[in-house]
Amino acid sequence: MNALSRREEDTLLKTTKTRALKECDALVKDFAECATGRTVSVAWACKSRYKGVQDCMLQLYV
Repeated sequence: MNALSRREEDTLLKTTKTRALKECDALVKDFAECATGRTVSVAWACKSRYKGVQDCMLQLYV
């Protein structure tokens, strides 16, 4: 079994995160638009949009 060094792991994580943010950009922008100007109410008002962002990111991480 081959293990990644800490540096390789960090590089892989950054690359994957960058790719996921590019692929899910429309969903992230939609959520950010919903969350603008809200504080506590964002948890209820934007719940479905947040779930969409999470689902998109999860698909790309796996």
